[in-house]
Amino acid sequence: GVTLDQFAEQVPSIVGGSADLEPSNYTGNFAETYGDFNRENRSGRNLAFGVREFPMAAAMNGIALHGGLIPFGGTFLVFADYERPALRLGAIQNCRVIHEFTHDSFWVGEDGPTHQPIEHAMALRAIPNFNVFRPADAKETAACFKIAIDQNKTPSALLLTRQSVLALELDMNSIVQGVSKGAYVVFECEKPELIFIATGSEVGLAIEVANAMIDKRVQVVSMPCWEIFEKQSNEYKHSLIPNRGVLKISLEAGITMGWDKYIGPSGLSIGINHFGASAPGKDLAIEFGFTADQVEDKIRKHLKKLN
Repeated sequence: GVTLDQFAEQVPSIVGGSADLEPSNYTGNFAETYGDFNRENRSGRNLAFGVREFPMAAAMNGIALHGGLIPFGGTFLVFADYERPALRLGAIQNCRVIHEFTHDSFWVGEDGPTHQPIEHAMALRAIPNFNVFRPADAKETAACFKIAIDQNKTPSALLLTRQSVLALELDMNSIVQGVSKGAYVVFECEKPELIFIATGSEVGLAIEVANAMIDKRVQVVSMPCWEIFEKQSNEYKHSLIPNRGVLKISLEAGITMGWDKYIGPSGLSIGINHFGASAPGKDLAIEFGFTADQVEDKIRKHLKKLN
């Protein structure tokens, strides 16, 4: 919400709204500040889409194709499936649109498996010419939003959490530079023997585990955008994720399909390959093995198995 408010103030061409989820998507302040676009208020910048995810995404494409405006639309990540035909068309038509998908994992909580994304991040990554950002904290979110605005011919999706997350200790300039490459080191060590590759809320979890494994040389990589990372030079990609000589572990609260390309045959992918459940997010983190102690235990068992 704060990120949107700050960019909207600086970029008056930003228009958009939420699929009737303003409080949950944190677009309510934007709506209150700029007013609804309607017959009586042609200068309004908020679009009251209603509970119409697919028409919202289709309208965003039309606005982008007209030119002159940068449209955004907010809803829960699990409802990206309703939007998919329009998401795909936006990628085909090179539309600069920004999809804000909140509640991006099992941390949704009591709404249960119907509202808890599992396969959705990977499904979005499967769309060509479509940038999927899963930022680790508020600073990464701002950096991702800036890149999304600058992408004149590529739609973007921002996958955001419901729960609070660990704030990265890096300064804003370092984060902006790192995010611009799709992935970068957020927890560094010399000659790492373990590299954790994480996205979104699991970046903080990876750092917590790295701090706990004091007997190991651990480096943590935040990968907010696969698509941008894949466009970097081989030299940069291999400097971050070497092909040999180090064990790679991925952490993401979603299906593990797709991570093999980064972790290799001996790596470990920590994720969720089943539907969620209805319970508070903190209880589900324990149930699904997403606490620092549980993740560390999985990694140590994997190391023992390899040895």
